[in-house]
Amino acid sequence: MADGGNAAMSYGARLDEIKFPEFTTKLVADTFDALIAADLRQQQAFIELVQALGKSLKDYINDTKDDIGPQEIAQLFTAAVPLIGSTGPNGESNKVFSGGTLSAAEAKSLNDALAVEPAAAVTDDNKVAKAGALDATGVTKLLDAAAIRIAANKYTLLKEMVKLGLLRLVVDKGVIETKLNFHSYGSDYFRTNSSLTRRAAFDARASASSGKLVSLWVNASASTSFNTVTVSTSTTSAGSNSGVDIQIMGGVRIEFHTDYLPLAQN
Repeated sequence: MADGGNAAMSYGARLDEIKFPEFTTKLVADTFDALIAADLRQQQAFIELVQALGKSLKDYINDTKDDIGPQEIAQLFTAAVPLIGSTGPNGESNKVFSGGTLSAAEAKSLNDALAVEPAAAVTDDNKVAKAGALDATGVTKLLDAAAIRIAANKYTLLKEMVKLGLLRLVVDKGVIETKLNFHSYGSDYFRTNSSLTRRAAFDARASASSGKLVSLWVNASASTSFNTVTVSTSTTSAGSNSGVDIQIMGGVRIEFHTDYLPLAQN
């Protein structure tokens, strides 16, 4: 017969195989790694901001204009010279495309949107739009001018951010909690059932017959029988139950506040 109790004790003896200490160690290490990584990202963003503002407007434009995406450029063109009621050959929503035409008023509106301050040291202050038909060369000049204008806008935005200061997240305190519930159980059972059934029956049979009155004989016969049936049944069963119920939980609670860091010195 299986021994469920011994099996449960065997499971309990293998508790070390769950590696609960390793689980707790990893939770603590990962939490600290996440906090350090977040702090480093904040410091990196601060350093990048300081480096960007340390450049002149001209240098910042030259370093970042190639990173301006086509969607940003298209938004600038659409705001200045929108194409109403139709689209360009490549789905443009503005009039800046090869084969398009700009009126004098549209060229002025586009130049006003492209203009940059003299500190950017750009020819004609970036006003390259001209009235008339646009070819591939003219479109390329407008695309470059739009990238310059957007880069200059970002430089201005960074300056405004410095005036407002920098917000950062500072961790005040935290709680790391781990918990292990381990439950091992076992049971044994044995059962036996038996039954005895006995059935007895008695059967009597008789028969008689007679002839005519003149017969000298009377014929008669009789018989008896007795039957006994005995049935014996027996059922025996044995079994064992054992099991292990394990629950491992981990939790992290971090409390932080927002810290204001002034950047502008004047």
